[in-house]
Amino acid sequence: MALNLNIKHALFILLAAALAAIFLLKPHRVATVDKKGIPQIVFFNFESFEITKNGVESVGRGMMAERFSNVMKVKDPYFKRLAPHGVESIAAKEALYRENRNILFTKSVVLLRDDGWKILTERINYDIKKGNYSTQGYPFTAYYGKSVVRGKNMVYYQKSGKIRADSIKADIETEDI
Repeated sequence: MALNLNIKHALFILLAAALAAIFLLKPHRVATVDKKGIPQIVFFNFESFEITKNGVESVGRGMMAERFSNVMKVKDPYFKRLAPHGVESIAAKEALYRENRNILFTKSVVLLRDDGWKILTERINYDIKKGNYSTQGYPFTAYYGKSVVRGKNMVYYQKSGKIRADSIKADIETEDI
């Protein structure tokens, strides 16, 4: 018995095969790398922008970023953003970004605000949810004009612009008050 197929039958068979494939076959997945020390993806000399309805609110760049399953390591990070008290920028030799939790900046960290203050430290943590920076017990030096403050365990509250610290030694110039 010969099959007499016309276009209508051929399209019906093709549709039935496609539906069977959709419901019976598993979709193709790209395997993720879960081995320690091997990044899933690497970016070199990158730049990133946070764009909102108000325009560009932050810029980030670095020499290299390695994305692992739970953390991103960034070499020579530099971030600049519009904050409640003006423009802030932070630079370091290294940073570790844990998604939706924090960014740990290490080695030669410089935190600047456009009103003239600057904080230097070897380690500072930015808590994304709380919106604050903390040296977590590490020493820091803060400059504002000609005034210099040294101490430990500094916390900078980004929304209010206030700073809290322990064990401080301050040289305050009267013109900076």
